[in-house]
Amino acid sequence: MVQVLIKNNDLAGKYVALKSFEDSTVIGSGDSPNEAYDEAQREGYKEPVITFIPVKDMVQIY
Repeated sequence: MVQVLIKNNDLAGKYVALKSFEDSTVIGSGDSPNEAYDEAQREGYKEPVITFIPVKDMVQIY
């Protein structure tokens, strides 16, 4: 099963901070993981989940 976490195309190519693994509400974003994390911290979230939102058709190697 495929789960879509983010449906907002404005965040493509950015790092985002989510509330938790169960709640994919975006609480911060930025060009680096630190920017997304810092924004979430300023909003009062102590342990956000950080992930990268790829640009459509971007090749990713894990």
